[in-house]
Amino acid sequence: MIFIDRYDSSFWPKFLVSSCILVTLFVCLWLLIAGYMPSSIGLEQYQLNGNPLRRLILAVCLIIYFVRLMITVWVFQKRHWMWSETLIIAVFMSFVLYAFTRVGGNNEQSVGMVEVIGILLYLAGSYLNTHSEYARHVWKSKAENRGHLYTQGLFSLSMHINYFGDLVLFTGFVIIAARLSLLVIPLFMAANFIFNIIPSLDRYLETKYKDAFRQYASKTKKLIPLVY
Repeated sequence: MIFIDRYDSSFWPKFLVSSCILVTLFVCLWLLIAGYMPSSIGLEQYQLNGNPLRRLILAVCLIIYFVRLMITVWVFQKRHWMWSETLIIAVFMSFVLYAFTRVGGNNEQSVGMVEVIGILLYLAGSYLNTHSEYARHVWKSKAENRGHLYTQGLFSLSMHINYFGDLVLFTGFVIIAARLSLLVIPLFMAANFIFNIIPSLDRYLETKYKDAFRQYASKTKKLIPLVY
């Protein structure tokens, strides 16, 4: 991911991502709720036979994720979007949502306390991600704070607490789906954050905020509070 000091609406890149994920969401919700695709459109082989309660929980989680994502994209995100990252996000996130739907939606096991833990992790991760973004957005909206580095609230626990929130919520998603194979998704995200996105973002922030960022980085964990 490339971070540049440029701000605009990036309407069309955001529109593409939103449209792709909205179409994916519609397909996933239809599968999870109806359990099948109509034979009239030639997709009758796409059907789910998993536990109905699990499918309902997955559907609610998908809706929550979509609403949060749209708020982040259209309200909190002010920076310029590159077309390269736009295409990657659109394809990858559409795949991720469908994977959870297809794999988790075919799990016939009954829902129990393990899934409750998954729901709690999903909600906790969603809170960490969205609330941290919201607090930073409110702080940055004030004229006296523009051009300054935000280090308060949840960002005092971790420099990239919003990314940590993503890891927590998708780990919860894996537990809800109750399929170990899906663990590859949060693991891939973690690797991407640690080796790609965070180093790139840190270089950009150090260039922009200089000593303020260096001081912040010297006393704050990078991703996982109290650990890393």
